[in-house]
Order: sequence, then structure tokens, then C-alpha cells
Amino acid sequence: MDERLFQIRRREALGKLIGIAGGLSMVTVVGCSKILLSSGKVLFGDPKIPSEFTKLTKEDLTKGTKTILVVCSSPESVEDDVATVKLDVVDGVTRRLTRKGVKTIEPDRVAEWIDDHDGIVSDTQELARDFDTDYIIWIDIQSFHLHEPNSQKLLRGQTSGYIRVSKVKEQSDQRIAQKVYQTEFSLTYPEHQAVSAEGRSLSVFHKDYVNHLCDLLSERFYDHRPGVHM
Repeated sequence: MDERLFQIRRREALGKLIGIAGGLSMVTVVGCSKILLSSGKVLFGDPKIPSEFTKLTKEDLTKGTKTILVVCSSPESVEDDVATVKLDVVDGVTRRLTRKGVKTIEPDRVAEWIDDHDGIVSDTQELARDFDTDYIIWIDIQSFHLHEPNSQKLLRGQTSGYIRVSKVKEQSDQRIAQKVYQTEFSLTYPEHQAVSAEGRSLSVFHKDYVNHLCDLLSERFYDHRPGVHM
């Protein structure tokens, strides 16, 4: 073979080898990056979702420097369906916040106060006057259903309402509540398909559904990872 032709082919072969090696290096780098990202996710979990409360007030309740009071109201139509829903929500949300390090007013004290006021919660000013709290979280449930519409044989929880947050301040030797913000909430569970009432008792489904509702409501007040509940 001609020496000149041999050198040309040799250079071509070396170029191809260098190209292949470079490609393999890029694959290795990309692969390592994916491995590092996956490892970080395994070690540290998904990034936390900032809480609605912190975004709107610039306060982090989990630092434990502010006290909150949780109260719940609902129209008579809701109370007729599930008599304990308000107490269940106050207790469930308060317990979840307490586990996150939030200072809270005990639900039993709130329940006693409501009993003393004929079971009616209508004025945040009265709550601000009677409780030593920094914020009042008022959960107003407008609708609450455990059955699929027009079917007593299918279970699917559906709830909607409002969250009203007031900040308690000292003014002219009085404690007053000033509304900070109001947002809506809604929950449908199970989301995609109702469950048969024949395979699951209403009481068990009710408890499961209220747990999901309390998770949804409490996560409005502390940073959390998606799908992780306390």
C-alpha cells in the first residue's frame, strides 16, 4: 500500500476513535448527572412547596414564635349531614400544626368557648378578646358531602369553603382582629372514581375523607413536600 495513502487512512481511523471516545464521555457525564440528581432526590426528597400563609404574611409559623387559633363554621345544611365535622376539622388541623412546631390554642378550649356562645362562631373580635393568640384561622365550610350526587350507593367526598386569616393586634388597650387574607379551598376524594358503599362503611369512609381534608387545610400553613402528610 502507498505510504501516503496509509497515513491518510490512519488519521481517519484515529479521528473516528477520538469521536467515539468523546461521545462516550458525554454519555458518561450525562449519566452521572442523572445519577447525582436521582441520588439527591432520594437523600433529600422533593423540594418543599412554600405555604400559602408564609407567602401572604411573610411569617413562618413553624418557628414557634406566633400562636394561632383554629375555628370552624358551617351552614346548618352541613351540620345536618355530619354533626361533628366542625370539631373534627378544628381538632385535625390543630394537631397537624402542633406536630410541625406551630404554637396553637388547644381545641378543647375552643370547643368550650363555642359551647358557652350557644355553638355559634360569628365574630373574630370576640375570639381576639378572649384568647391570647396572634392569628385566628377561620375555616368556613360551605358544602360537605360524602355521597356521589344522586347516589347513596357510591361514596365520594366533596367539600368547598373559605379560609379566613386574621391577625390580632393591641389597639387602644384592646385586642382586635384585622383580616389579613381570604382564600378558597375545595377537595374531591377519591378524585377519579367513587367507591362502592357496599364495600366500605360510611363511618370508615368519613374518617378517611376528613383526614384528607385536614391534610389539605393544614398544609396551607407550613411548607411541605408533595404527597407527604403528617
